[in-house]
Amino acid sequence: MSDTSTIHVPVDPTTRKQFTAKAKQLGFDSAQAYLRVVIKAVVDGRRIDFNLDDWGEPSDEAAERLNKAAENAKNGRNLSGSFKTVDEFMTDL
Repeated sequence: MSDTSTIHVPVDPTTRKQFTAKAKQLGFDSAQAYLRVVIKAVVDGRRIDFNLDDWGEPSDEAAERLNKAAENAKNGRNLSGSFKTVDEFMTDL
């Protein structure tokens, strides 16, 4: 194992519990793993955005496509029917 050192950061139990939950929500297996990534990014001069918004803001082009698709759906255009089998679906493609 590589040579490591430990940083101890006193925090109240509620904050620790919330931070651990946030780390897990972001896909980290522990609060320590989350901190290691953040610390390494800071040292390397990188910025990490852990925006929790699953979708984010679409680009102008994506918003235009989404709006067009929604309008088409409202007007019954470019819709596929329901399918009872995969073969029916593949034929429709």
